[in-house]
Amino acid sequence: METNLLKKDKSPIPAGIFGNGMEPFWYENEKWVIAHADVRRFDECDSSIQQPIWKAFLNDKQSLAYLSKIGVKKASESFDRWYRCVVGGLDHVSDIVGDSFTPDAFNNMCSESNCPHRGLLCGRASGLRSFEIETIRSLMQGKSMEQTAESLYMSLPAIKSRVSKLHEKFEVTNTVALIAMATQLGI
Repeated sequence: METNLLKKDKSPIPAGIFGNGMEPFWYENEKWVIAHADVRRFDECDSSIQQPIWKAFLNDKQSLAYLSKIGVKKASESFDRWYRCVVGGLDHVSDIVGDSFTPDAFNNMCSESNCPHRGLLCGRASGLRSFEIETIRSLMQGKSMEQTAESLYMSLPAIKSRVSKLHEKFEVTNTVALIAMATQLGI
């Protein structure tokens, strides 16, 4: 997500857009938080802001199990990976409201379209895999089904089948609606 950078404190977004809840997000290899209409680096926040985020991390059993499975054992390393991959980028929707944690459906800060963890660690809600993202991005560039099939070295029936499955996954009836949904997710 492109954002305006404030020169004074190098905050990636203007303060004041989140009055309710907290929006933790990863930006330029750092953990950030918007809380109480204020933007700060996670490490600069007081414990009343850090604790709910740590609590969300410790309660995310699925992510912790997956991180352990891929060999990430140290707590600080797991927390950073979780923050980058599960919490994700800034999306204008609070991830933490009260005791409820709702991670982003699609991590719009992840530029690794072929990441083996996509849909398993980040973007679990959408469950998009790398090949699905490549297909959506091709269609978003205005390519036809035929051009998309050619650029991805696939047959036209295979692309049509993949797009049909994406329609089902996102509960949309056509490709225009699929692209609109993908745009909304930050794909």
